[in-house]
Amino acid sequence: MSIRPTESADSTAASDPLLEEPTRPGTSAKYLGGRPYYQYLVSFIIASVFLYSCYAAMAGILLPNSVQTIEFRHFFAGTSVTTINDVQALTDLKQAIDAGTATATADQQCLLDLLAQYDAARARSISLMMSIGSFFTLFAQPIVGVLSDRWRSAFGRRAFWIVAGAVGGAIFMVGLRYSSTIALLTLFWTVGQVSLNFMQAPLSTTVADRVPENKVGMISGLSGVGMMAGFTGGSVVAGILFNILGLNTYFVFALAVVVGALLFVTLAKDRSSKDLKVASFDWISFIKGYAIPLRDHDFRWTWVARFFMFFGYTAISNFVLYILQSHIQPALSASEANTTFAGLSSAALPGQLIMMLIAGRLSDKVGRRKPFVIGSSAFIAAIMLIPILAPTLPAFYVFFILLAASYGMYMAVDVALFIDVLPDKDAAGRDLGVANVASNIGQMLAPVAAGQIVAITAGYNALFCMSIIAVAISAVAIVPVKKVK
Repeated sequence: MSIRPTESADSTAASDPLLEEPTRPGTSAKYLGGRPYYQYLVSFIIASVFLYSCYAAMAGILLPNSVQTIEFRHFFAGTSVTTINDVQALTDLKQAIDAGTATATADQQCLLDLLAQYDAARARSISLMMSIGSFFTLFAQPIVGVLSDRWRSAFGRRAFWIVAGAVGGAIFMVGLRYSSTIALLTLFWTVGQVSLNFMQAPLSTTVADRVPENKVGMISGLSGVGMMAGFTGGSVVAGILFNILGLNTYFVFALAVVVGALLFVTLAKDRSSKDLKVASFDWISFIKGYAIPLRDHDFRWTWVARFFMFFGYTAISNFVLYILQSHIQPALSASEANTTFAGLSSAALPGQLIMMLIAGRLSDKVGRRKPFVIGSSAFIAAIMLIPILAPTLPAFYVFFILLAASYGMYMAVDVALFIDVLPDKDAAGRDLGVANVASNIGQMLAPVAAGQIVAITAGYNALFCMSIIAVAISAVAIVPVKKVK
């Protein structure tokens, strides 16, 4: 005999033709269309935009600027180089010397030696900070995934964690504003990133909770749109505001992420999860749970592919501000790099959004995921040759626009691919948390390798080569996936 959900205050909703009732008490209804679906969709995109704008602003603009401000004071205090923007002239001189068109005086050579130490120090510092933060997020997403799968509340399983993660992230962003050492920056970035992951994982899992399978690809695409719009918008806003507000820009993004979380849980109210029945918690089973989805052949290969993609992509994306100041010829000043970063992000956004929307819908329509993921990965690997062959600002614009468009296609379909290969739909929170571990490990290891490569080679060509290899491996790793075309 089948058992229907308990009749209660939800009885009206239970008869709603726009909702597909859950078979398991305490879990979410799926949105079939109409106002509930579109209300969920809009609030989900807004929350995603605000969340990922924080990641982009901090990783791309705010933290690199904080790091180089601290390192600049350390290396150039008491010299004729009095502001960060003055470093541009030194970099131009270095490029001219490398090209054989200039020679350095004794005093200039001393400053060039400091420049080399400064470049290496800021690369190592930002890489260390990003790596430590990513290490701790390895545990954050699976933990919150399992906790939110089991959470009983009048507001559903995910709402508490979404709001708590946003508020925690905002608090520690304020801490970053007032950090004056690399150690403090690392501490507040690590705890803040973990907090934001406590928002990100349950928010992403609501797609599996509330969206029917025939709409997952489209929602994944729109989710990717929200992600990329957030990344782009965060970069643009941060790049512009930093030259105006300086470190006070942190406050803007702290407020944004809290507003996004509150809008989502208010406009996309979930069913009560108080009737949720779960087994007693077992720590051993929990630890083993990390490995359970990786036993599945298709999930494992998709996981490996995501790891290498994020490794290769992050190795470049974390250093864009420094690439503009040190690799591009002629070099840009720190303030010029901030503005140019905003310009790059703005130029890349249209193609990125178009590709994400097209790829998600087209993937659903043709019933295929692999060609989109493999094709976009291979293309990303190819275009990473551009900054090596042509280290100029116009060429970098071309590279950045193409990178954004192809990465948009990848993200739109990769999320849907992971949902399609989930070994256990009832443990979607856990398994998608493990899927995000691939991203986090890639984001953890990439800066370590990237920082060392930049410091050792005193340049960025080797960094681009490393990323090409990683992304190419990502493309190949999707080929063995069997149950998804």
